Amino acid sequence: MNKHQSVYVNTIFLLLIFGFAAANVIRPQKERSETENRSLQKRPALTWDSLFAGEFADDYENYLSDQFILRDSWITLKTAAEKASLKQETDDVCFGKDGFLIEKHTGVFTSDTAVQNILRLQTFIGNICGQYGAEHVSCMIIPNAVDILRDKLPPYADVYDEELYLEKLRSVIPEDVWVDVSSVLRTWQDTGSQAPENVRAADGSSPDFTQLYYRTDHHWKTAAAYLAFQEWMKQKQTADVSKDEFIVTTVTDSFEGTISSRLGITGKADSIERFDRAVPFDYYLVYNQSEDIRNSFYRDSFLDTKDKYAYFYGGNFGLIETKMPDAQTGRRLLIIKDSYAHCFAPFTCGYYDEVDMVDPRYYNASISELMENKEYTDVLFLFNAAGFAEETALARLLV
Repeated sequence: MNKHQSVYVNTIFLLLIFGFAAANVIRPQKERSETENRSLQKRPALTWDSLFAGEFADDYENYLSDQFILRDSWITLKTAAEKASLKQETDDVCFGKDGFLIEKHTGVFTSDTAVQNILRLQTFIGNICGQYGAEHVSCMIIPNAVDILRDKLPPYADVYDEELYLEKLRSVIPEDVWVDVSSVLRTWQDTGSQAPENVRAADGSSPDFTQLYYRTDHHWKTAAAYLAFQEWMKQKQTADVSKDEFIVTTVTDSFEGTISSRLGITGKADSIERFDRAVPFDYYLVYNQSEDIRNSFYRDSFLDTKDKYAYFYGGNFGLIETKMPDAQTGRRLLIIKDSYAHCFAPFTCGYYDEVDMVDPRYYNASISELMENKEYTDVLFLFNAAGFAEETALARLLV
């Protein structure tokens, strides 16, 4: 390379470096990533306190990662290169069989927050058992796909942290309060069972119950939620749901979730199903104790968006109250939950006069005061295992 060629190469290199840096500073900051369905880190303010505490450097690193120009394209290129090199995982996600992208949740179950949340839940469950009676309190910690879909994982994938964590949780929760969803789903996954007899597709056929989790999203499917609901109602002797007929309707077959979006790749699309009681009942929903009143669990408009899972209830809200004036059961249920409850909660309605869902991540008032002010007869705590282990908002349970 002669002198002139060297100058040209160095000039182009410097233009690329400084050009990208300038573009990152000048371009407007994005508020949200629609593909990943999450808020993005904004440019942090520089203060002496944040600088000396090391917070500014951490926040700025996250800001650069989230706001880097052509970020989605670089992520797609990185994932494609790693798949081409026959890697079995990337960004803590396993490339599983049959198109499954399975999060490993490395480090989530051994963190300080995970340990603290076991103690928080133990204390909270103890308190409300004293208030409502253990027979009216339930705890469901839903296993993630990595714990149930082991037959879909690559060979030698290390996935046992979650199982050990769930055993620790189970050991501190009273036996008649703990709902063993893990055993139910694992048994069903191993046997490949057919749909329950009281569940049929809208066309009269038997619906598919062989897939319990979405391939490209972190949620469980509605079929899995029904199996957990059936076990819970049986354990609490609330109702024999096998006597009620449920009709399954596929509302979309083009759902690609947050995991494929995070990796910047197109995965194998999934269907989303809703289950309706064959004998309908009247209900209405009140959002955040406001004048936002709706007459359906489902929001069709989200089926035309990237965030299709928000079809259930329209996404995350602090408090959603479902009223059923004609139920006349004398029971009122509070579900303390994350988004795993969104395809589960519609099953409970009709078996109670009211079913309220409170999400500690978005409900800023006191949950204890809410429970004191409303005449609940039953309480259900429902979180997915990884979400529970890393959720700092659970400290609000004890306030």
